[in-house]
Amino acid sequence: MNRQSMYWLGAAGAVVVIVVAVVLAFGITTAPEFPSLYTEAGPTVEGRLAYVEYGSDDCVHVLDVASGESHEVYCDDWLHLEGWDTDGHLRIHSGNGHDYVSVVNPATQEVVEWGRFIEGDVPPKPYPDSLRARSDDGRAILIHDGESGEKTLIDVTGPRDYAFWEYGITTDGNYAWVCDSEDRVLVVALDGSGGPWVVAEGVSQTMWE
Repeated sequence: MNRQSMYWLGAAGAVVVIVVAVVLAFGITTAPEFPSLYTEAGPTVEGRLAYVEYGSDDCVHVLDVASGESHEVYCDDWLHLEGWDTDGHLRIHSGNGHDYVSVVNPATQEVVEWGRFIEGDVPPKPYPDSLRARSDDGRAILIHDGESGEKTLIDVTGPRDYAFWEYGITTDGNYAWVCDSEDRVLVVALDGSGGPWVVAEGVSQTMWE
């Protein structure tokens, strides 16, 4: 074996050692996969889901969860969803030096109210006391503490940075929803009879009504 061959063999060996070390130290795995809510086996879940899609303009969309149909509601720079109001309208904060709030009717895309943004004017909606999400080292768990006791609704493992974020219970009280670090919204039956299913993918700042 000549010197050049020995050099390349040594370099290849070093790469193998590095790859093995990375695998042992951090692990290489994919995020958990879930079926779509809109397959034949998926249930009909009522509700509306507002979310932001980022681009040259940020745009708010509203998804009718039962039908799976979504439509664009409002676009501007640096959008932040504040949430649904009691009239079923969306409060949308526009930043980037503007700092105003538009109250938008999602059915007509009409701005029904406009005003200056005031920090803390609308406190975030609290998480339900009966639902808890935990994430640790790639393991994500969603737990419901109902009348029949504590029930683990989701218990999955992914990459070390896989986690659950926002979560809540649907208005009809039959399902829990949760956002994961893959920018997906999942829904699962509170009685443990089915799910999780994927409601939406590639979404941010989700607000369920």
